[in-house]
Parts: sequence; structure tokens; C-alpha cells
Amino acid sequence: MLTTLKSHAVRLAASYQYERKRGDNHFTYDAGETTFVVQGKGLGDMMIIRQFGRALQRWIRGHPDPELGKVVITTGAYAPAFNPDEDADVHLYWWWSFGPYDDRPGQYLPNYLASTTVDPDVILCPSARTEREADQLGFETARVPLGTDAFEPVETDRSGLGFAGSVGHKRSEKEELVVGPFADSEAFEQVSHFRFPEELNLWYNTKLATFGLHKEGQRQWGMVNNRVFETLASGTPLVLESHPAVEDVLGFEYPYQTASREETIALVERIRDNRESVLAEFADFSERVRRDHGYDDRVERVVEAAR
Repeated sequence: MLTTLKSHAVRLAASYQYERKRGDNHFTYDAGETTFVVQGKGLGDMMIIRQFGRALQRWIRGHPDPELGKVVITTGAYAPAFNPDEDADVHLYWWWSFGPYDDRPGQYLPNYLASTTVDPDVILCPSARTEREADQLGFETARVPLGTDAFEPVETDRSGLGFAGSVGHKRSEKEELVVGPFADSEAFEQVSHFRFPEELNLWYNTKLATFGLHKEGQRQWGMVNNRVFETLASGTPLVLESHPAVEDVLGFEYPYQTASREETIALVERIRDNRESVLAEFADFSERVRRDHGYDDRVERVVEAAR
């Protein structure tokens, strides 16, 4: 059994090789005797890393050099996560997805640990369950959810419905439940091409309402994805697939959750029929998310974990 696992891990490690490209999947932030390197891949992960990087740059400007040497932060669940720079003095792994293991999330972390070229010193966990899993496997952990930095309300005219993400990327029954009732409407728009947070923020601010989904593994394990923080920070009404941990993570009640097509339709009708009061409610959500879940806070947690 052990030989089979190791052989499988060797094959996986080979498949996870990638070419490092600075500014594309490999980001460096210098702070004197400390260098932070963030590795990640994919449009969604880049949205996270670019916002985190901006907050990290602010932290560097406002704090003395912590003299930590080279701190490598690997992220996500694809090639960069498995191939940290090997000359790191500290390796932090920010575990925010399951990649191809979403349908069997319990297998992901053992596979990651068997396949990564350098074990992490600390695993940064976005939820209580991921933290327990990493702790049970003997790793030091720190609670670091995702967050927001570049998203905020903009004075624009709002109309129509939207979904930011790849159609077909989530389970089809999820799409049918949340997006399905309006996917064929002329008022509906789906996008997946934006590369920079400011672009997506402006798009959110043109919509009266948007829809949100999680991969099932993320949902079951209490992970709240970046789209939730970003959409709410923009002040845009979000009809979200029911999520067992979202209120605990956000720190407030979130009533715009749906578990059926009928609930989705009713929530959209509620937003349309009560436009002013709903937008005022989401302006409050925006203020709270930007105050409590900014990446300045996440940078503080990451730096503390690296010490």
C-alpha cells in the first residue's frame, strides 16, 4: 500500500511541474532581509493573489523588516501548490481549494503531502474543518480565510442579473438550482474573462443582482470562496447557494441563501421589488465585509504565521 501511494505521488509530482513566470504565477515582494514569494495559478487564484499582494506591499511600507529570510506562500490546489521554491526559509501553504479532488475532499490533503516537493511549515486554513484536518496530520496551522481588497461600491446604474465564473465548472445541478431559473433570460450575463479585480468590481456594480456557487467540497468543508467576499464588498446583491458556514465566517446573518429553484426565484423577485431597501442593506454588508475581511487583516495573520 505504501509503495503504491509513493509511486502515485511521484507520478502526480511530475504532472504538477510548471514553468515559473514572474508576475503570472510567481510573485515576489522584497522587504530588505525578508522576501515574500507567492505562487499560484488560474484566473480566480490571480484575483486573490493580486489583492493579497497589494495589501502585502502596504504592510511592507508600514512595518519594519521582520528579517524572516525567504517566505514562500504556495496557494490553491494546482501545480504551484506542489512545487514551492526549494530555497525557502519558511514555507506556508494556503489551502483554499481541493482542485480535482472536490468530489473526495478527504483525500486531498494526504495526496498533497505525499506529492509536494517541500512540506509546509504552516498550513493556512480558511475553515475550522480544514484546520482540524491539518492539525490531525501533525501540522502547525493558522486560520486565514480569503477576503477582499479592491472591491467597493461605485456610483453606476444597476440593471440585470449576472454570474461571474465558468459555466460548467460547477456541478450541473447546482447551476440549475441557482443560475438555471434566469440563465436564458435576456437580463442575464455570465462572465469569466476578467483578469484584474478592478474590472470585475466595475462589472459587479452594473448588476442589480448576481448569483454565487461553491464547489461541493468547499461547501462541505466550510470554505467560503473569494467571490462571496468580493461581491458583497462591491455592494452587489448576491443570491448564494445555501452554505453551512458562511454566516460564521462573515460574522453576520446572511438571508439571501437558496436551496431550491423556487427560493432563487423568490429572492430575485424580492430584490427587484424592493430595490432601494435591498441596496441599502447590501451597502451595510459592503461596509462590514471591507472592514472585517480586508486583506490587510489576512496579511497580518500570514506574517504572524511565518514568524
